[in-house]
Amino acid sequence: MKKLIIVICVLLIGVSVSFAALTGLDAHEKYVYPVVRVSAGGGTGSGTVVYSRDTTKEGETSKGYSTYILTNYHVIAAAIKITEEWDSKLQKNRDIERRSTCYVEIFKYKDLSTPVGTMKIEADIVLYSKTGDMALLKLRFDEQVKYVATLPDKDNTKFYRIMDESVASGCSLGHPTLVSVGVITRLNYQVRSMPFDMSSAQIIFGNSGGAMFSADGMFMGIPSMVAMAGWSSAVTHMGLFIPVHRIYDWLGDEYYDFIYDESVRDVERLAERKADIDNAKKAD
Repeated sequence: MKKLIIVICVLLIGVSVSFAALTGLDAHEKYVYPVVRVSAGGGTGSGTVVYSRDTTKEGETSKGYSTYILTNYHVIAAAIKITEEWDSKLQKNRDIERRSTCYVEIFKYKDLSTPVGTMKIEADIVLYSKTGDMALLKLRFDEQVKYVATLPDKDNTKFYRIMDESVASGCSLGHPTLVSVGVITRLNYQVRSMPFDMSSAQIIFGNSGGAMFSADGMFMGIPSMVAMAGWSSAVTHMGLFIPVHRIYDWLGDEYYDFIYDESVRDVERLAERKADIDNAKKAD
């Protein structure tokens, strides 16, 4: 009898851990509302609101809110054109980069869950990594965006393990935000020498740039690709996402650590970034 009771208790504990995803309003605010649709150059994918803040100091005149969206590079790649043009000052050809406007659609809902339309806002590509398949957009909009993804502490980015529950959220096949639940199935899976983590939460084309969340709604990373069987069949339960620690490393290297570190002011860090870029140009 004692052994039976112990077995039952273990099973109950397993159930409580495996099926701990949020429900109701909490689930919508954590998993659904921070995820947006992103379009650029005819392509469509997803994005996640990771920052919407007025960092004006006391006594300063507010310039409104700054809002940033994380997505994949391949979602917005068509909006970046690099051409070789003649530079009369340097007397040689050089690469000229031009970035087109992207569009971010923030969904509007009624009755908690029913999408009834979007607020479509222009956005600029402020940062991207082709190799890392990451991009950061800034809205051309100075009002606060209410729902922002919950980001982990900068010193605790590897907070999940295999078999922890995960929730994928994104605009699958271009639809309004859809979610699926699974578990973490693999860590540090190497693709082109870059580390990805894997989840059984099903994703498909259109999820790229969205979010992978933990059961309690913490941002874990950016869904970026699915395993393929042959040349055509997507294995949707083998979804790879860019882990949040890699995202933080990239943002920090580019002076955008204020996205995840509230102790850092955006104005100061962006001024440092500009000064370093200007100094590098002078050195060339």
